[in-house]
Amino acid sequence: MSDDIREKLKTILEWYAQPDASIVGHIQRGGVNLAYVSHAEITRILIQVDPLWSWTPCGWKEGRPEIHVENGMATMWGILTVHGKDMIGVGSARADKGDVEKELIGDFLRNAAMRFGICLNLWSKEANDDSARPQVRAVTQT
Repeated sequence: MSDDIREKLKTILEWYAQPDASIVGHIQRGGVNLAYVSHAEITRILIQVDPLWSWTPCGWKEGRPEIHVENGMATMWGILTVHGKDMIGVGSARADKGDVEKELIGDFLRNAAMRFGICLNLWSKEANDDSARPQVRAVTQT
């Protein structure tokens, strides 16, 4: 891997670990208020980071991404590629959801993008501790 690509990947963490508050949503799950960023915003960030990003499922079944269902939960594993670097991720959703495939892809994108540092602070147990956060710049569209 070239030094240029390493630097680009490092920059992702520096710029995108802490999402702008304007794109953070909240949902109640199990009595806990969880912060999240929508798959549309994750997609926008991925395009900003690398317009040539891509993803592919780890398996295919009948021309569609392979989905595993067990105990009422559906999962889909995939590979996210950013600047030529592959990271594995997983999406999960209740199997009885009407748009389970779209939900799985969105959850996969959030999970795999986190492995590149995108919105990483939302996943961190230390996210509420400002001293644990890397200092990041605000992101603005140009």
